[in-house]
Amino acid sequence: MRFSKGLAAVVLTGLVGCQQPATEVPTVNIPADTGSVETDRAALEALWHAAGGWYSNNTWLSNKPLGEWNGVTTNDAGRVVRLTLDPYITPAHNLFRVRSNAIEGPIPPELGNLSKLEVLDIARHDLTGPIPAELGNLSNLKTLYLRGNQLTGPIPPELGNLSSLVWLYLDSNQLTGAIPPELGNLSSLKRLFLSGNQLTGAIPPELGNLSSLEQLFLSGNQLTGAIPADLGNLSSLIALRLDGNQLTGDIPDKLGNLSDLMYLNLSGNQLTGSIPDKLGNLSNLTYLNLSGNQLSGKIPSALSKLTNIKEFRWDNNNGICVPLNPFGLNSVGDWLLRIENRSTISNCPRRWVPFGLGG
Repeated sequence: MRFSKGLAAVVLTGLVGCQQPATEVPTVNIPADTGSVETDRAALEALWHAAGGWYSNNTWLSNKPLGEWNGVTTNDAGRVVRLTLDPYITPAHNLFRVRSNAIEGPIPPELGNLSKLEVLDIARHDLTGPIPAELGNLSNLKTLYLRGNQLTGPIPPELGNLSSLVWLYLDSNQLTGAIPPELGNLSSLKRLFLSGNQLTGAIPPELGNLSSLEQLFLSGNQLTGAIPADLGNLSSLIALRLDGNQLTGDIPDKLGNLSDLMYLNLSGNQLTGSIPDKLGNLSNLTYLNLSGNQLSGKIPSALSKLTNIKEFRWDNNNGICVPLNPFGLNSVGDWLLRIENRSTISNCPRRWVPFGLGG
């Protein structure tokens, strides 16, 4: 639904043949079907006033076409399709960008009236308050950049209505509450960045429905519960960061289905059990970090199939057996092939040490 300040009124009259006293006629206000240049202008003015203005203001609130306002791009009809407000400016005769154009204050709900908007980029400012649920009305939106602000409150489930959304960046704010399962409806989404907030609760298994997703970053929150096996359905995923949470349970075998995965970071959680053999199926993996958990047992020799691995961290676990000195081996794969079928700390062979217990 698109909202407009121009509202149509429907008059409700009495039935034919009924005699009623002369009273005030009730009305029902119905939003207009489409927005306009005027409603776009009103939405931008609402942002200006909510922020109390900002440094680069030589075009905003002027009578110039909206496409000539700083950071605003319009289509041929004059409707706003892109709003990109850079907090940095480059002063004349200065080679360095200066952060002196930051916007403060809340995001006004009127931005949800920009019905043709495709890109909303207000990243790295000083925005405060909640994310308005009205942003879920932006049916044409493809990119939503709100990272690096001071936004608080929950992530509105209405963002799950943004069927055209490709990039969603809400990281590095102060957002709280659970991750809405409605985000699993974003069938076009390729990047979901929620890191560096204060999100709690479990990772919703509905995120496993995001068949186009390439990057999922949920690190640095307070998420609990198990890693959903449904994440193994993300066939397009190339990077997965769940580090720095409070996740528990085993590492799901189904993560081994992520054949395109190149980066996997599960460090700094409370994961238990052994490292799954199925991770050896991740033939494109170049980075694997399992450190800082409560994993135990052997590193499976199946990981020797990870011929593209460049960095593998397993330190600070309960007692993973590893060779003391892999010097002279040509690759991580060669090193992993030396790992015997040992499952307990007491069976670690000579010249091996259990990492996490003094290794």
